[in-house]
Amino acid sequence: MSGGEQTLWHFRRLTRPEWTTLYYEQMERDFPPSELKPLELLATLEDRGVNTLWGAYWGETLTGYYVLAQAPGNPALLLDYLAVLPQFRGTGFGGEILRHLRQTLPEGCYLLIESEDPQGAANPADLSIRERRVAFYRRNGAALSSVTVWLFGVEYVLLTLGAAPSAEQTSADYQALYRHMLPEDRFRDNVCVRTQRDTL
Repeated sequence: MSGGEQTLWHFRRLTRPEWTTLYYEQMERDFPPSELKPLELLATLEDRGVNTLWGAYWGETLTGYYVLAQAPGNPALLLDYLAVLPQFRGTGFGGEILRHLRQTLPEGCYLLIESEDPQGAANPADLSIRERRVAFYRRNGAALSSVTVWLFGVEYVLLTLGAAPSAEQTSADYQALYRHMLPEDRFRDNVCVRTQRDTL
């Protein structure tokens, strides 16, 4: 991508009315109910300074969006959601968002990415989708960790973007982040982290 094309990209935090509209028009379509947090929870997490919701713009056109979650003193930022609008999929715009995130990570921090575990696929079509998602993140610089997660009934692998820590540190940072996001009883009942899996 040339320097002139790079200048057309900009990323900005969305206002509450903007991302509320985005939630109903895009997020409810882009993510299954098992993965999508209720609107009220996203608002609460934003009010607490945990979540920030961002738009990725090509010129003045919204092409995609992402949600970041972080906790004070935690070097891990969680890529809670990432999606490219349907009309821009297959254009490389998702990779451009990840490139921006990698380049703007605060010093000493890294990005955590949850992707549905291919080993938990229900059928060959589901397996293909899950493998493509993991391959997308790896193709754009993310490393597959040896940490897997059972989160609210969904199995995920964890990937890291940036200076990847050990599996033990990745697990600790991930759990600390979710403990900051959730009440302890909901964390205990809905978050299970495992390490030392074979890589894909």
